[in-house]
Amino acid sequence: MEASNIAKQRERTGGMMTKVGDKKAARKFCGALRRAADPKAYEGLMYQLAEKLRRLPGKVLGVYQPIASEPDPMPAVRSWLSEGMNRTLALPWCLDSSASVMVYRIWHPGEALVPDAAGIPAAAGQQVIPDILLVPCLGWSAKHFRLGYGGGYFDRYLAALAKNGIHPQVVGIAYAACKVDDALFDSLDLPMDFVITECGEMDSLFPKADSIY
Repeated sequence: MEASNIAKQRERTGGMMTKVGDKKAARKFCGALRRAADPKAYEGLMYQLAEKLRRLPGKVLGVYQPIASEPDPMPAVRSWLSEGMNRTLALPWCLDSSASVMVYRIWHPGEALVPDAAGIPAAAGQQVIPDILLVPCLGWSAKHFRLGYGGGYFDRYLAALAKNGIHPQVVGIAYAACKVDDALFDSLDLPMDFVITECGEMDSLFPKADSIY
């Protein structure tokens, strides 16, 4: 997305917020920016994601069923599936919505989905631990922290795996305009390994860019 378009989106959604540390307001602001993303930004995001997936090792890819304005990762995922042998997808399965506990279960595109404990359509296949996780972001930070909806599912899942020495590669999917300040996050927030936007991987691009929060 071009910088001028980002600036226009920020202006339309109320401009830069100043209250650092207010995750609720940041979620609202980033959600508005994400809903305003144009088709070209989405196409660029899928191109960059496909390029990143080509460079990552792994046979099991954890994906997600997009809700609200979350970018649908399937164009890039289908490319990943077609470019290798014995590759498998998995979807999150909520075991306990009150405790934000989830696992991943194998899913083959086209298979029927059934509601999990949170009422979200999910796969009922065999439980599996993905090698790579695709995670949708409302916002992202320079240190690769993820601003999500606040449920804590991904952080709890990753923390449980880490206790057993298991560390999937976590790829955050976001729009470049939705960069937030690291000060929003605390010790309970776990950083992602990579952040992919329509502008590319955020490790090297725009390292000094201003955050919107």
